[in-house]
Amino acid sequence: MNKLARTVVLPLALAGALVACDKGKSGGGGGGGGAKGAAGASALAPAQGGLTRALAAMPKETEFIVGLDFTQLRKSALWKKYEPKLLESAGKELAEFKSKCGFDPLEKLTGVLMGGQLGMGDLGDATMFVRGFEKGPLIDCLKKMAAEKPEEGKSVVVDGDYVELSEGGEASLRALFVDDKTLLIIKQGDGTADKAALTAAAAAKDGDGLTSSAAFVKLLDDVKTGSALFFLMNGNAKVMQQMPMPFKIKAIFGSVNVGAGLDGEARVRLDSADDANAIVGMYKMGVGELKKTPQGKFVDAIKVSAKGSDVLASFKFDQKQLEEMASMADSF
Repeated sequence: MNKLARTVVLPLALAGALVACDKGKSGGGGGGGGAKGAAGASALAPAQGGLTRALAAMPKETEFIVGLDFTQLRKSALWKKYEPKLLESAGKELAEFKSKCGFDPLEKLTGVLMGGQLGMGDLGDATMFVRGFEKGPLIDCLKKMAAEKPEEGKSVVVDGDYVELSEGGEASLRALFVDDKTLLIIKQGDGTADKAALTAAAAAKDGDGLTSSAAFVKLLDDVKTGSALFFLMNGNAKVMQQMPMPFKIKAIFGSVNVGAGLDGEARVRLDSADDANAIVGMYKMGVGELKKTPQGKFVDAIKVSAKGSDVLASFKFDQKQLEEMASMADSF
């Protein structure tokens, strides 16, 4: 994807960077609270139709969804502390965008919602909603950036709500505004879907796509989609099948809130309460040995229990603990 196209999806990369930075670490803010199910994700999903409309646009075969609420992240002490480090990956492109377009895309971004398929270490096809950029100013900016260096063969085509970025005569990114502040992008292989596919996805109704799966909708009812970060993965996902386990996992889901630290919960849904109790029993047997390691000091911040057929892991880490864990990670 060329430089111009990467500028549009830069927030997606930053969202991924934040998740990666905090993977395995977490702490203090509100228990992954907020609305559950389709009632949540108001900062991420289209203004009309909300999360239900977004899920309807995603194929029924979608294996996971993840949502990141930047309005909540920007308010947190944790974001303010790590923002400079996260922005390092944006580098000159972000500075160029701000200089030429007159606004900071990260200040405008309210949320990112994505559903797709995941392989071992790579992202397959995916449907993404990027919310917060105003249609007019963003299109004007992209046109300006493309026109400044015509010798590089960059161009922007705008057809109503459809935007296509090209370089050297080949489309590098296609997107559709589903409202004045929500972009729809569909990743297909190494490229992005054309106008017809985007238009069809945007026109999806409740009962289409993922919303046609009663099992998925029921699972989503237990996910705190009003949190700063939420996720849900189907236990039948290909990546899960590549990891042999003694128990049948039906789904993995959870949420994270960000404040001065991180806190939230993760759940593994199994076939039965007996399976859940067995896993919790094995965890408790191993806790003693884990506490003998350098990382053992953080174990008490994680509570693992069985709730019906779910294994529930709740966690709460303050900023000091996160900094210690980050230091340990850097030493490897």
